[in-house]
Amino acid sequence: MSKRQFIEDRRKKNQRQKTLMLTLMIGGVVVVIGAISLAFISSSRVNFSLNDIIQPEIDLRVRVDRNTLGDPNAPVVIEEYSDFGCSHCADFALGTKMIIEQEYIESGQVYLVFHSVGGLLGSPATLQAAEGAYCAADQNAFWPFHDLIFANQVTLLQNRNADISGTLVQFAELLELNPDQFDTCLAERKYQNLAAQDEVDATQKGITGTPTFIVNGVLLRGNQSFEYFQQVIEEELAKVGE
Repeated sequence: MSKRQFIEDRRKKNQRQKTLMLTLMIGGVVVVIGAISLAFISSSRVNFSLNDIIQPEIDLRVRVDRNTLGDPNAPVVIEEYSDFGCSHCADFALGTKMIIEQEYIESGQVYLVFHSVGGLLGSPATLQAAEGAYCAADQNAFWPFHDLIFANQVTLLQNRNADISGTLVQFAELLELNPDQFDTCLAERKYQNLAAQDEVDATQKGITGTPTFIVNGVLLRGNQSFEYFQQVIEEELAKVGE
């Protein structure tokens, strides 16, 4: 065999080895990426067992129309701009709001309207929660669903980029909603535009944090005490002679 032929054969052999190594490396990278992707997808899905779900007491004695509470003709209107991932919003929802219900909404003096700004100030998961609550409203369960989300907020939203749809369906089943109807609503993002409009409205009104409230046009920032709300509400009632 000539030297030239020997060199040529060696060159071809080296090329085949390089090609094989490259193929193996690419295959290995694909496997690693696949494993990482699978792990990410799995870790990004939040699912509770029914025993893990905190079930708040739900005792609505007021008029309910989707995301509103009370008489729309009430002399005092409170617009709430909230985020399902906000701890202060949860404190209001499971505390002060309930007292306002008992003291003012049941009597027809206050009308409460809830708006979610999850995508504006929060995250994909909080936006998904907002859309889920609006889907629950289709089956007259906005407020029970709202309370379930806030009661389980810490665990539900520990990963703000997670897919929480599975747990939201569990919530719907727990409330004895039609799970197929709810799941279809959530998967098709039926209320994506409504949630987006909440965010537009919040931006136009200069809202930069949650919770924020507008009481008959008066802007209140933060989770104020019931006594503070009481003072504002009474001032507004006095203006109309109530």
